[in-house]
Amino acid sequence: MNRNIVIIIGVIFLAAAVLIWRPFDDSGPLEQEAGYRQIQPDFTATGLIVRVYDEQGELAHRIAAEEMTHYSPVGLTELMAPTYILQLNQGNDIWQVQAEQGSFYADNSLVLERNIEMTSLTAAEFIERIETSYLTIDTDAGMVTTEQPVLIIGPDFTARGEGLRADLHAQTVEMIKHVETIYTGRRNPSDNNE
Repeated sequence: MNRNIVIIIGVIFLAAAVLIWRPFDDSGPLEQEAGYRQIQPDFTATGLIVRVYDEQGELAHRIAAEEMTHYSPVGLTELMAPTYILQLNQGNDIWQVQAEQGSFYADNSLVLERNIEMTSLTAAEFIERIETSYLTIDTDAGMVTTEQPVLIIGPDFTARGEGLRADLHAQTVEMIKHVETIYTGRRNPSDNNE
């Protein structure tokens, strides 16, 4: 073998050994130890309801959960079995969103996970319920987004798709990728009596 090739291979091997032995970590031992410490919650509460009011003093939305655990250093509140209710029009409830777990962040974003059911609380709506497994809600803007599979249920249809954008204030829902829609026909009010 050529002597230059042997030297180049030796230098590459030596550089790889140095990288494996001492990765680029400039943090000192105290900084590393602090990173491994677990953050303790400020409080854990059961059955807590958080009410948020708008600039006019009107109730804008509520967040309730079986259990809330708040971590102020990271601006996070973990939620078990959360329920989010958006209110408009002088305190009328218009949407209720329930999930198995969630996280509420200091920027007023709510992330919900597992078995999410978003229900319209307004009578005679085109969309009665939306189901998915992951949802992000900007509680200030009333915007809901997900990239996960969604099921939209109305009084006479069921639609499946992937991804969703909804403006709860404007009452608009957009499915990102439509998969299928099944129309069941109009319900007759007398059908409910059977």
